[in-house]
Amino acid sequence: MGAWSPAYQAQFAKPLVNQLIALIQRDQSAALAVINAGRAADGNQPLDPVTEIHKGPGPRTGWPWLSLEVGGTTFDRSADKTTRHHETRILLALETGQYDQETAQEDAHDYARLLDMIITSAGPWPALTDWTTPLPIQHETTQTGATVPNASGSVSDVFVESHIPNKVSVPGVEAPVMRITLTVLFELEET
Repeated sequence: MGAWSPAYQAQFAKPLVNQLIALIQRDQSAALAVINAGRAADGNQPLDPVTEIHKGPGPRTGWPWLSLEVGGTTFDRSADKTTRHHETRILLALETGQYDQETAQEDAHDYARLLDMIITSAGPWPALTDWTTPLPIQHETTQTGATVPNASGSVSDVFVESHIPNKVSVPGVEAPVMRITLTVLFELEET
């Protein structure tokens, strides 16, 4: 019997969450300028930047409130045993706040567009190197100040599958809040 050795070095979805946070932090200002220019033309107040970014639930301390959650990961059974070909979904749920539902609806859709623009513009295509290059990040779960992404070339596709608006009740908040949820599909092949 030989010594144990890993069949693969795959990292799966965990690094993608930090890459998403880092990309939002890096590209938000430029994307927000585009969104707010359109809002100004409509006579609407500018959106505030997303500064509350979390990897789980917690008491809301400010609006907008963004949380990221890893969904399911499915594997290609026909792939070689040393290669993990998989699809992962990550959900981004952004709550815009508890106020006039007309305004909340407008804000939610503009925040969805903001996040979609950041994710869809990351790349550059077709190499998708933004998803596999260390990026600066400010988050309490990343003490080093930089992401540790999946291996170069491992991310083969990133696709925003949906924007789902919903009015929800959250603990500690009396009035319903407007939430917009984006589902992002990542396709990876890791060895």
